[in-house]
Amino acid sequence: MVNVLKITDVEIYATKIDLGKLGWHPVIIRINTDEGIYGAGEIGLAYGVGAAAGVGMLRNLAENFLIGADPFQIEHLWDTMYTKTFWAQGGGPVVFGGMSAIDEALWDIKGKALGLPVYELLGGRCWDKLRLYANGWYEGLETPEEFAEKAKQVVADGYTALKFDPFGAVSKGVWSFPSRVLERERADLAFERVKAVRDAVGSKVEILIEVHGNLGTTSAIQMGKRFEELDPFFYEEPVDALNVEAMKKVAQNVDIPIAAGERLYTRYGFRQYIEDQVLDIIQPDLGLAGGITEVKKIASYAETYSISVQPHNCGSPVGTAAAVQLDTCITNFIIQEWFPYMPKAHYELVKKDLEHQAVNSYLEVPRTPGLGIELNEEALSQYEQVQIS
Repeated sequence: MVNVLKITDVEIYATKIDLGKLGWHPVIIRINTDEGIYGAGEIGLAYGVGAAAGVGMLRNLAENFLIGADPFQIEHLWDTMYTKTFWAQGGGPVVFGGMSAIDEALWDIKGKALGLPVYELLGGRCWDKLRLYANGWYEGLETPEEFAEKAKQVVADGYTALKFDPFGAVSKGVWSFPSRVLERERADLAFERVKAVRDAVGSKVEILIEVHGNLGTTSAIQMGKRFEELDPFFYEEPVDALNVEAMKKVAQNVDIPIAAGERLYTRYGFRQYIEDQVLDIIQPDLGLAGGITEVKKIASYAETYSISVQPHNCGSPVGTAAAVQLDTCITNFIIQEWFPYMPKAHYELVKKDLEHQAVNSYLEVPRTPGLGIELNEEALSQYEQVQIS
């Protein structure tokens, strides 16, 4: 019998990793208990602008709801944070990101305390191996030839699926995204990049096209129709995901599976997309959409409409570990986003990352208790830290 645990204190790490021109700030939480068992989680704001807000939200949530609480009461604590923060009932990446990181850490504690992987607590394994696609390999590339050569290297590394955004362009060393109305020159360049990658990797390797929600509806449809002949695995966020009707119009006019979801939060944010069957693949981020507790519900909700799930994953190895636990226990899992080309310091945030355990575009499901990773305290000690007790 496991003793009743109590949360004694919380540590928040605001990391800062050099990615050249890009900012990279994974925010990691460690929740400690009176039995010496801790749990790790990550708020999904490592990229873009908002990491500092994430640190502040985690601090507020920890101070108000965690100290002295029973970490096994995961569903109760999630509902408490949802109803008692006031802001969660309006949504947004900061409050839901904070709740997500805490939820991951609570599941980590429970799994460790019971000596089981989290997926065993959520219904057990549906998969022994998880298929992966490589991302983060194309930074700084410009010409179609450069994309093709780099793609061949990724395939040589064993990956049979790879994702990239063909619409960005480098001007005077600065990466920029396209406007809503796509200029013909950039449209042609995007098409030639995708075609070059397809020609380079052949028909048996999946290519996944990322748009980051930057195109207007008309441009997204025009480009989607051009891409059809290149047989992409999916067309991700062709338009802003806040506009469900625009996404639906793209889906109705483009014969490529449509994927989206990294900027949607909780089952409420996914509701219309699922019920109207706008998307073929949903991409909730476990560090933003509500954590393991909520994304499991979103996946089940999607399953009633035969919609596949590919958890979005653009964070540290802590976020990766959480995604793997969820992938393993959902029947509608399709593929997992994977970043194998990050700097060494990124992977050193944990003692043994999962990213480097991938073989031939698959990950053997780990059997380690909890999330399956341990924080690297020595590496984390160099970053800004907030303590709550």
